[in-house]
Amino acid sequence: MGREALSGSLTWLLSAVLLPTSGFAQKPIHKPAQQPPPTPAPTVIVPQSGSSFFVGPVEAAPGTFSVLLSEGRESVTGIFSYKQIEVFEAVLLAAKEFAQSDEAVGKTTPIITRLMDQHEWSLFVDVSKKGDRSQYYVTLITVSGKLTAAAGEIVRGKKEEEAKKTLFADILAKLKEAKAGPKPSN
Repeated sequence: MGREALSGSLTWLLSAVLLPTSGFAQKPIHKPAQQPPPTPAPTVIVPQSGSSFFVGPVEAAPGTFSVLLSEGRESVTGIFSYKQIEVFEAVLLAAKEFAQSDEAVGKTTPIITRLMDQHEWSLFVDVSKKGDRSQYYVTLITVSGKLTAAAGEIVRGKKEEEAKKTLFADILAKLKEAKAGPKPSN
């Protein structure tokens, strides 16, 4: 019992002497308010102006193509067969021929004519004609949605140089390029 009492007394003595004095040897540390890390410059996302079109083969499914039409921040995409790409090209060629003709032209208000395949409604072209100008509007409908994009304007009777700078001409060129790739095996 003497040993336990001595051990308890010693523990109490050390606690009483050392604990209150343990803070004397240390200087108080005043940390300045921690500055937050500098914020990185925000990533600036510039909205795309105008419209764009993409068509490319789907590697995992030969004979199919991924098609994307966008205007500004909106876009629609879908997967289409080689035959559908052929139909899209035919619709665009018919719209081009119609836009360059003097058929169905409005004098004071535009006359809008829709060109589409009777069996394939995924892509169609509206041609708005007034005076000597024709405007193209391309619509793509897929399971992900529907989008109509302004695809350019031509002046009938003028050289085709201006027409080559339109989204319409870009779509037509990209469809021809996609068709020129490997053909489906069936």
